[in-house]
Amino acid sequence: PLAVLQCRRGYSSFKLSIRQSSRRYLKRSNHIIIQNHSKRWATNSQSASSTSDSISATNSNHHQPPLFGRIALVSCTTALATPAFPALGFLYAILRITVPDANARKLMEGRWGTLLSFTTWTLLPNLYSGAVTSLILPCAISNALVAGCSYGILDVVSGGPKGKNTALLQTPWITGAGIGATVGYIAPNQVYGPVMEYCWQIEGMSQSMQYVMSVPMATEVSVATGAVAGMILHPLLYYPIHGISGIHWGFPLAAVTSALYFIYYGREESGLPVPEGSYVDRSDLELVESILRYNNTSGEIETYSLKSEQFIGSVEKCVEGREIAELSRSYSSASSWGSNNKVVFDDRLLAFVYNYWDVKTATRYPDHVVSNIPSKSSLQMKQDSMLVTDASVATLLHKNDLEAIQTALDDVDGGKTSSDSVKQSSTVDLKAQHEVNIALELLMLLRQESKEEDDGVLEKQYTDEIPALEKYIRRKSPQIVLYTNDEEYKGESVESQLRHCGWKTPTDLSNAFEQWHRVQEESYRSWRNKALLASSVVLSIGCSLLLSR
Repeated sequence: PLAVLQCRRGYSSFKLSIRQSSRRYLKRSNHIIIQNHSKRWATNSQSASSTSDSISATNSNHHQPPLFGRIALVSCTTALATPAFPALGFLYAILRITVPDANARKLMEGRWGTLLSFTTWTLLPNLYSGAVTSLILPCAISNALVAGCSYGILDVVSGGPKGKNTALLQTPWITGAGIGATVGYIAPNQVYGPVMEYCWQIEGMSQSMQYVMSVPMATEVSVATGAVAGMILHPLLYYPIHGISGIHWGFPLAAVTSALYFIYYGREESGLPVPEGSYVDRSDLELVESILRYNNTSGEIETYSLKSEQFIGSVEKCVEGREIAELSRSYSSASSWGSNNKVVFDDRLLAFVYNYWDVKTATRYPDHVVSNIPSKSSLQMKQDSMLVTDASVATLLHKNDLEAIQTALDDVDGGKTSSDSVKQSSTVDLKAQHEVNIALELLMLLRQESKEEDDGVLEKQYTDEIPALEKYIRRKSPQIVLYTNDEEYKGESVESQLRHCGWKTPTDLSNAFEQWHRVQEESYRSWRNKALLASSVVLSIGCSLLLSR
């Protein structure tokens, strides 16, 4: 029994030890599992935080422009605001003069609102007009260069918008007024002159700017204007430079660049101010030497350029060209600097320099001088001559539509399609040209047949008619240009126009010869009647003299 009791006690202690060891194992396992879960959670949270940091960094990179983007923003905005700087300088100069002087302050009492209204609604819009902005463009380029360089240096020193010394960029007195004052001092004194010489091709602008800046208060006004402008622009540029959430940094830069292009180049009135008539655009040169002609291909009155020797459009183009030519003739006829005539240029910049700076520009750039502006009378004579030729060709091509042709020609001569309001006598009368057109048709038929004959020789009775026909036509209508060899301008002759329109000659020439012989008989009969009339008049006068004796 004792042995059995000892065995039971040993078994009980064994079970107790097993239970205690299993409990220790479970505790240790749970501790390990909890530690593993903790490590996994920490790892996941670290990866999530790193992912969010990378996403925020990516977004920040998209929102905040790089260094060169920030410099471009500052430069373009400065150039865009440059036309407003003279208005700020004007206000500062008024304040600088009136505030220290008691009498001036008393004089300006009640007038500050008027002055501010004039600056805002009159002076500022005129400064942003096309011609003035073109004049200010070299100053805008200079201001943009100095402002961009100044900001770039300050940005690098401060370490960028999120650098260690970012307080420099966030302080308006430093970034705004400081950069503005730097621009106001360096640009007029050092940069305006060379940039003007480069843009305008004017020598001596550097010396001229030094003379301007030597005027009392000039530097003070310029620096103060730059400082005030910098203070105004600083809050406007703060958010685009630091980045706007949800907006890519390229959009503000694109908006400023587009506005910059529109202000200085994108408007019709853009360009340096020049006297009216002193400049003719190269695209308008063919309009200056244009006349009205009857286009036998289209059957309409159109504008024909003597310069390009081709039809260039509707009647309105000729009217526009006459107005341009008249302005240039009026300008050129005026005396200038002891010379008899002023010079017209095909380049606006050269016209500006010639009229306001250097009269020797015409000598240095002779290729840009427009010296062949035809007179009004010469253009009218050429138009009348070509209309006669065109009408004769139209008669041969469209015999069944003579009334419409005559109506179109009368519209030109009567002033309905021209800028002249005075009714003129008709240059072309198709009825009066009827006999000439008969001779002209036969002449062109014979010329065509002579080229198409296999042996190159017509019957002698045909060839003998050609000189007689030419003599008759040139005597009756000397304005008609018959052959290609007689052309002053390409394609104006009857021969060229008929060939261009594909005129087909009839196979039978008998009808044309019959009409020509009838014209000759009528011409002979008319000449004979005139001779008889003249003889009778002479005889009557002679008999009267004899009887009076």
